[in-house]
Parts: sequence; C-alpha cells; structure tokens
Amino acid sequence: MLIGLFDSGVGGLTVLAACRRALPGARYLYLDDCANCPYGGRTGEEITALACDCADVLIRAGCDAVVIACNTATAAAASVIRARYPDKTVLGIEPAVKPALAAVKGRVLLLATPATAALRRYGSRVIVGAEPRLAEEIERAYGDPEALRALASATLAKYSGYSAVVTGCSHYAHLIPYIPCPVFDGADGVARLLASKFAGRPSAEAEAQ
Repeated sequence: MLIGLFDSGVGGLTVLAACRRALPGARYLYLDDCANCPYGGRTGEEITALACDCADVLIRAGCDAVVIACNTATAAAASVIRARYPDKTVLGIEPAVKPALAAVKGRVLLLATPATAALRRYGSRVIVGAEPRLAEEIERAYGDPEALRALASATLAKYSGYSAVVTGCSHYAHLIPYIPCPVFDGADGVARLLASKFAGRPSAEAEAQ
C-alpha cells in the first residue's frame, strides 16, 4: 500500500510524520512542490491547478491514496481532486478549530494563510490571523530552532485575547514547540482518518513477500 502526500514545501512533513505514526505499515511518497511555494498568496484557480498537478504525479506513481498535506490546497482543491479520481481515497487536512473551541472557554487564534482565511468561515470566538509571508519564512528557517523560535514570538506578538492557537497551515506546525499555550493542529486528525480507512490492509512487508 502506497500513500502519497503533497504540500508546497516542508510543512507537510509534519502530516507525513503523523500518518506514519498512525499507519506504520504503509509505504509513503512525499511530493514537495517547492518550486511553487508558498500556495497561500495565490488565487484559488492557481492553487487548484497546482494541487491537481501534484495529485496527478502521485496517482501516476501508483499511490493508493492521496493526502493533501496543505490546508490551503485542501480548501481550494480537495473536492476537485476527489471528482477527478473517484476510485481513489483523497484526504485533506483541515484546521482543528472545532477541537480547539471544544477544549477552551475563551477565544482561539487561527493562524492561516490568506487563502485559507478567505476560503473558510469561522465563528465569533475565532481570531483569524492571516499571515501572508509566514509559510515562506518558515520554509527558509526550517532546521534552525532559534530562527523558528523568533518567528513564533514575532507572529504571536501581533495578537491578543486568545487562550489557544490553531495552526491553519501545515508549515506553521513547525512553530508548535515555541508557542507557550495550547496548540491544536490538524495533522493527527487526518492521520486517524487515514488509518481508519486502511486498517487491516496488508503492510508493506507483507505485500513484498
């Protein structure tokens, strides 16, 4: 069983890690569309076209399922990709807003790309922080803990009045170790859904025998 994931850069690696924890017996193929990073500042039409191209590559590579490891691409293109490949499992990552609202009494800060912020509606308890350059900055800072810490601090300093943070972009999950309050991320949710759909399927080792 081969699971394909794609994102515009290193953000989706956090989703890949969650999927591997939830479904360790599968094989994984990760597509890093760094040539077009970031997606968040593009139009919906551009994001859909790029996401469909990535899905096409993964399907041609023989993937049994595609995980859209990007909140922006999920919002813009998940329904299109599902219609394009009705015989394949296509899953997307969603901001964990509902779990956050259920867990805390106050307001929550949703950090998202401009596209994700525009493509979804959120309630009055959600402070939407649309960050046009943060994904790109995290891409450059990846692997540098001090640079990531500084990005987290500078970003959170823009907002107030929240009790928890929701990472609405898979890139932003790389800031979680440096956020000093409860953080809700969608990676584990999509990983659990993937595992529920493929539970009982032969592992990679069994398929090779």
